Amino acid sequence: MSLNQFFLSIIGLTSLLPTCVVGQAAGEEAHVVVVVNANDSGSTEIAKYYTEQRGIPKANIISLEMSTNETVSVREFVDTIYNPLLNALIEKDWIRAVKAKGRDVVGRERVSVARHHISYLVTTRGVPLRIANDATLLGAGTEQLPKQFKVNNGSVDGELALLAGAANLPMAAFVPNPLFSEMVPTSSDAKRVIRVSRLDGPSVGVVKKMIARSMQAEAEGLQGRAYFDIGGPHAKGDEWMTAAGDLALAAYFDTDFETTKRPMDGRDRYDAPAIYMGWYRQNAYGPWREAKWSVPPGAIGFHLHSFSAITVRSISRGWLGALVNQGYCATVGNVYEPYLEYTHRPQMLLGALLDGHTFGEAAMFSNPTLSWQGVAIGDPLYRPFKMGLDEQLQGSMNNTFSAYLCLRQINRLQAEGKADEAVAFARRQFVRQPSLALAYQLAKLHAAKDQRKKAVEALKVVRYITVFSSDEVVLIKKIADFLNEHEESELALDLYRKLIDRNRLPKALEISLLEGGAKIAMNQGETALSSAWTLSARKLKAPPPTKAKKSKS
Repeated sequence: MSLNQFFLSIIGLTSLLPTCVVGQAAGEEAHVVVVVNANDSGSTEIAKYYTEQRGIPKANIISLEMSTNETVSVREFVDTIYNPLLNALIEKDWIRAVKAKGRDVVGRERVSVARHHISYLVTTRGVPLRIANDATLLGAGTEQLPKQFKVNNGSVDGELALLAGAANLPMAAFVPNPLFSEMVPTSSDAKRVIRVSRLDGPSVGVVKKMIARSMQAEAEGLQGRAYFDIGGPHAKGDEWMTAAGDLALAAYFDTDFETTKRPMDGRDRYDAPAIYMGWYRQNAYGPWREAKWSVPPGAIGFHLHSFSAITVRSISRGWLGALVNQGYCATVGNVYEPYLEYTHRPQMLLGALLDGHTFGEAAMFSNPTLSWQGVAIGDPLYRPFKMGLDEQLQGSMNNTFSAYLCLRQINRLQAEGKADEAVAFARRQFVRQPSLALAYQLAKLHAAKDQRKKAVEALKVVRYITVFSSDEVVLIKKIADFLNEHEESELALDLYRKLIDRNRLPKALEISLLEGGAKIAMNQGETALSSAWTLSARKLKAPPPTKAKKSKS
């Protein structure tokens, strides 16, 4: 059997998937089923907290005894998760089914006819994350598959999405997702799968915080900036990221793009990251590893890498654990190598969320494959854009990140050709609630109108700043550079002094500050300072000395 024949056979099988009925949007909470590991107290704690916060009936919690490890074997998955959960769902009338005779090659009990009324199936921290490959359980018909698809490893959640699926669906390779790219699917397609999302992370406390911050963002509306790190190893991925960035711009988010082959790092602005999407780094690094970074409630994080979800309990391996730990509330990733075409599409995920859909809907809409490597972490009921921009401007202007909400409105006014209104709005909001981000935006607006004096005046508030957080360093550097360009080099140099005197700066950022500050110092006649900073930058850039080999006596 050729690869194409194999996948065509799968597509044919999915057309035979049984009928199901999902909960309507208005009553989704009542149709959420939460899966708990009875051997992990934290799993129960998260389920209890989540159901209380969302008004989900306690009877919707299903507790099963299973391994507390993130990775389980195929047999462990089938015997302790898949079969027990299928039977529990049938017993509790979540799935109405006629069971097929016997079991398949991996031991799964399957259904020949079924219908379900589950809006979302939610796995909690403690429920295993991924399934290890077992070459002895691949089954017939897979011999001619390419090596990369001759596997039955994958995410636990990707397999559970097919609990009500047809009896002859294989576990080897993947099953095309009939809900992919179909936000309003046909009735037959909508009845084929169960949407699965996961409440997981490095600790129970972090997961509970994620739930709370998701609900806060729903109540206030998502606020912050958007960041897109492009320039990866494949053109297709860059197209996806660029398209996602265009969507953020169209929604008037203040947006930055890193388009070179170097990854974003400490040199790049990264304050208030409401949306972050990037790719091609194996593990979280730099700003994404700083636990105290100011990430807005409800933030959406996406880093595309083959093993971004190899674990979600670590903040040093992969990405999802680090993102959740830092405060991101919605993210997706891969537990093993998925291959680019079979991963979540970032532009589709963000587009669905911007259109007002839930995270659970968006994650399924953007995922081309089931029974494969994808996993979605976040509250599936979370709607980041439940509240529109106008509604936010009416009720969310006194929050921690409301300055960034003002930036969105400024961008919208400019897009509508209302430059004078944008300046007036920015000035009013800066007087009402001063912030560095708003001051910088106001200065740029004045500069665009050739109003140098007003532009500089908007930024002079920075002279009174003596303490600032890590996420403000690059923004202050940009302000210093702006002041220098507009004949305020003395104040610019003073800002550089404050920045360079900080401890524990990332190396790339420290070099950038030293080199930028040295130029301004030279222009100000501070030759000794300029030379000292230039020398420090060179030392940091120099490769470490090689250790001399010991001579053999």
